Amino acid sequence: MTSGTPQTQPEIENSVFAGFRQVLKKGTLIFALIITVLFAMIVYQHQRSSAAVRSVDHTRHVIAYIDALRIYLLNLDTAVRKYAESHDPADLDHSLICRQSSCQNADQLIALVDQDAAQVARLVPLPALQSALETGFSALQQRAEAGSDATAPEQELAGFDKSAIEQIHRILIEAERAELLQLEMREQARVHDQNLMSALLGLAGLWTGLTLLGLYRETVRLIGAGVRTEQTIRQLSLRDPLTGLANRRSLNENEKHLIASAKRAQKRMAVLAVDLDDFKQVNDRLGHAAGDEVLVTSAGRMQQLLRESDVIARLGGDEFVIVLGQVDDAAAAHEVARRVVRTLSQPITLASGERAQIGASVGIALCCADGDTLNDLLKKADAALYAAKREGKNTYREAVSDGL
Repeated sequence: MTSGTPQTQPEIENSVFAGFRQVLKKGTLIFALIITVLFAMIVYQHQRSSAAVRSVDHTRHVIAYIDALRIYLLNLDTAVRKYAESHDPADLDHSLICRQSSCQNADQLIALVDQDAAQVARLVPLPALQSALETGFSALQQRAEAGSDATAPEQELAGFDKSAIEQIHRILIEAERAELLQLEMREQARVHDQNLMSALLGLAGLWTGLTLLGLYRETVRLIGAGVRTEQTIRQLSLRDPLTGLANRRSLNENEKHLIASAKRAQKRMAVLAVDLDDFKQVNDRLGHAAGDEVLVTSAGRMQQLLRESDVIARLGGDEFVIVLGQVDDAAAAHEVARRVVRTLSQPITLASGERAQIGASVGIALCCADGDTLNDLLKKADAALYAAKREGKNTYREAVSDGL
């Protein structure tokens, strides 16, 4: 358990400094969201790009296979034409037609495009046509190897269906045209995806920039509010909360300035210690609230007697200090002390309608002997104050160098 009044949750949440925590939370949340979105976009784009690359590669592979199949079938047709002219069985050598261990075939092409129903439907007649063509070519090879020269060339080539060649070429050209169209569309889709991703990344960058700007402005605002709050706290720490007068800390912080100002002006500085007489009876008879009213009224009356360059402070209880920054001589300090005693001796009408009667005793110390500090002057003024109280109160006395 800590002493003092505990802060409630709303007060903590409305604090200027709590705002920094809110900015931190907000910034962390926003940046986590941005990073998550960017990561998701990168993963999504990577998947899309990979799929597009695979699709484009597959389409190129299909086109290459179609070209290879066309070349293979063209080689068959060319070999047959040469044989028709030369009747040389060497022209039908299979190694001249297909140099691979296994030649391209329509069934494998259909397997490559099995995801494209339209393309599959287009290629369905191709295996039968290729099979018929290869069967006719094999028969032609066998007759050529058997040396059947008696047969006329037209009859010999009748088993090789040349009309199938034209039909196969037409199917393969249509299939290749369709694949090229798909390739173009997929390339365009890939470029579109890249442009879209670039735009989204640009938007994310803009969003990040705007977020940073907003957080920067909010941070600047909070820093400004924090500085003002710190200044307010400092001002409050230098002021008496009841009367609004300076306190002992304020006097100590301004000590060098007060003494130096008097020396620069070649004037004297006077410190007046003021203590309210009969103040305890007011508290005992009328209560502490009435006592506070008396303190505030007394502080106001004394302030009206001083110049702007003079300083008045409350040290605590009913003890006050007046620092006259620049006086010509002791007589000027005595005159202020007389006015203080006179004005504080006048009755004070309270908010309750009752009247409080107090007085004041004043001790005076003049500055400055070499090495005198404000604390030294306060001790001298206190000693003169107690001398005034011993002599009957409601009066003032000045401290002298050898005591009183």
